[in-house]
Amino acid sequence: MKKNVLLVLGNGYNRENLIESAIYLRDNLNFEIRPIHVRDVRKKEFLPNAIDGIMLEPMIADINKEWTKYEDEEIIKIQKLLKDRGINSELEIKYGITPEVVIQELKKSDMLLIEKEEKFTEDLIILMKKFFKPIIVVRDKPLKLEKIAIANDDGTKVNKSFQRFSNIFNDIKEIDSLKLTEDSSEEEENYLESFILNKNLKLNSKLFKKEDIDLFMEECNKSDILIMGNLSSSYLFEKITKKIGIKIMESVETTLFIA
Repeated sequence: MKKNVLLVLGNGYNRENLIESAIYLRDNLNFEIRPIHVRDVRKKEFLPNAIDGIMLEPMIADINKEWTKYEDEEIIKIQKLLKDRGINSELEIKYGITPEVVIQELKKSDMLLIEKEEKFTEDLIILMKKFFKPIIVVRDKPLKLEKIAIANDDGTKVNKSFQRFSNIFNDIKEIDSLKLTEDSSEEEENYLESFILNKNLKLNSKLFKKEDIDLFMEECNKSDILIMGNLSSSYLFEKITKKIGIKIMESVETTLFIA
């Protein structure tokens, strides 16, 4: 059965890490690569036609022309980079609003591969709300599966992410379970850990007090890929209430898997 990953290549700084991650999926898990670039129509919508009665159309026309030229050059760079890395799939060029286009195109793919810039962008927030298939978010290093960790709050969302991860990457042998707690004692059963053990995986359970959040984040960053659940509420609500999931998404430098 064929499966493909939707590789979203924008104008960000992590192209090489994204492409390296796609190649890893191709060479190790037989994924076909669907590279896509969205020419976002919003780039040309924020400029007014006039200010205080002064017509700006000639100036706007020049700005749009320069932006189009810049995007044309970026597309050529992406195409060359794909070719140089041995990816023969044609770069699909789409027009529209980036998250809307990505969600539509994801209907034809098994997984989404996208970058996270230094700050959470509005587009990424929209995708986190609407995505319906596994997503790999790449930042400062490409995808590897040598050291796998899971941010374990024992909720249903992270449980679902782990199940989908184990179905895709079914050769994994070991996983680190990273947990935050109010105190160092842990009396209740952790259902996710029981689920992991039932899959005959080696489990390394690591417990951190909430006041040791920095140590927890350091451990997250030591992993090659970190499995986590999606947002339970809106981004703004979780940001205001200082939910740990938001801190992980915003701060970790490693690759994220969310499903």
